[in-house]
Amino acid sequence: MMTAAMCEEFANRYKKLAESDGISKDREATLKNIARSFRSLAGQLDRLAALARDEAIVRPTQFRAPP
Repeated sequence: MMTAAMCEEFANRYKKLAESDGISKDREATLKNIARSFRSLAGQLDRLAALARDEAIVRPTQFRAPP
């Protein structure tokens, strides 16, 4: 599973690629958009992890009828 830290690393890599010399403006914009998307996903994964820590997670197996 992808983690927030992994997403941040991908975002940094794509941002660095966007700063490369000799690439077209379209390629630069696309790479920056990908970096932003990974950064956004990292934030969402952080929020999801916080919710999982804060909420009591009920699993379907807890609702099985007794034998």
